[in-house]
Amino acid sequence: MMIDILFPPGLVLILAGLMLPLVGERFRAPTILIAPLIALAIVWLLPSGPVLTFQYIGYELVPLKVDSLSRLFGTIFTIMTFAGGMYALKQERTLELASAFVYAGSALGVVFAGDLITVFIFWELMAVASTLLIWSNGGKALAAGQRYVMIHLLGGVILMAGIAGEIVSTGSIAFEAMDTNTWPRWLILAGFLINAGAPPLAAWLPDAYPEASWSGTVFLSAFTTKTAVFVVKADRNTVPDHEASG
Repeated sequence: MMIDILFPPGLVLILAGLMLPLVGERFRAPTILIAPLIALAIVWLLPSGPVLTFQYIGYELVPLKVDSLSRLFGTIFTIMTFAGGMYALKQERTLELASAFVYAGSALGVVFAGDLITVFIFWELMAVASTLLIWSNGGKALAAGQRYVMIHLLGGVILMAGIAGEIVSTGSIAFEAMDTNTWPRWLILAGFLINAGAPPLAAWLPDAYPEASWSGTVFLSAFTTKTAVFVVKADRNTVPDHEASG
């Protein structure tokens, strides 16, 4: 008998990241290793469909929605977080580790988002956390991080404009398959493609990633572009979910 869990798995990683600067050396490694496993368990215990919904200024926010595609990406992301955490156990920079877990949790937040506003919030949190992850290495990473965050802020502004236009034109904030037949949807697609490293705005990938630390590069290569691929491919209406019928 499956026990339904209604807690967003991304928040487990975000909370773990925020706790890392506060816990002592003795509890740092257990936090790094246990948090992704808890998040993975939640990914598979979540029931299918809209799990958390609430009304805000006349719109229905769905911060947690589960289907086969999101469960697949959630599984991959939590496993990658666990592997990255194991690799980074000897990393002494607490800021980097904290940023890495907030970054990974934000990526999970996007994967399980059921509305455009939730997507945007976690999307921007990803940008902030990943920038801090780069900057934590100091030196040349500071300049590379500035260029990195400028590209992501550009993508965020374009995405925000597209979402605002979509709300005005359709009155909906649902995160679902969209035909690119209006300019707001083209803007949403452009905002996603910038993070996916699509040409001609792909120079930030080889510019920023090598400047991160040996452990930070592992996390950077795991989430940003993969999350962008997910949101471009995600179809919340037509992806089959075998769990829903089983």
